[in-house]
Amino acid sequence: MQLTIPKAAKLYGKHRSTIHRHIESGRLSCGFRGDGTRIIEMAELIRCYGEPEHLPDDMQPPATPSQEDMQQAMLQALQAMHQELVALREEVAQLKQLPPPTNADQGNQDPQASVQETDSDPHGLRSLARSLYQDGS
Repeated sequence: MQLTIPKAAKLYGKHRSTIHRHIESGRLSCGFRGDGTRIIEMAELIRCYGEPEHLPDDMQPPATPSQEDMQQAMLQALQAMHQELVALREEVAQLKQLPPPTNADQGNQDPQASVQETDSDPHGLRSLARSLYQDGS
């Protein structure tokens, strides 16, 4: 944040001439705005004079949520995760009760191969040709 010399003097309780004297002596560095007004970076003021006692309202850090609000939000998130966990466990239990899938091609036990086969044969023409070839043999 950039401050003009009068604002910096007010913030630190110093006279403007003191700030000007520190700039002239090199103790404090400043820059210039487009209209020629000297401006001082807040970091430079902190380096030279330390943290100010009271920050103006526009420089105050944003308020953090209260601990109670934070706990309430965490509790809601935890309850949502618990409900999701219960639903997933029920789904796994239902899937365990299903009979194992049967493969049409008993010789092909590799599930990766069947996935790759369906990816490379989206319309099923290769599997149709294979079944016709096997029936003809």
